[in-house]
Amino acid sequence: MAKYKYAHHMCQSDVGAFDQTYKPGQIVFNSGIYRCKACGNEIALAKGQAIPTHHHEHIVLGPVTWNLLVFAQEHPK
Repeated sequence: MAKYKYAHHMCQSDVGAFDQTYKPGQIVFNSGIYRCKACGNEIALAKGQAIPTHHHEHIVLGPVTWNLLVFAQEHPK
């Protein structure tokens, strides 16, 4: 589970990006922490990167799919 120290740097949100499920090889639209739905492993990815295809495999737990857990907020330039 992702951890943080300073709650004032975080805010809860119900944006649809958290509901998207990603398969290995798919491109992510948000920089952030992604969590494997089956085993709970977490990875950090930058916007535009692909979910790794070689990260890990499951034999008993089911397919490797990922959800966005925390995303990095981008501010306009």
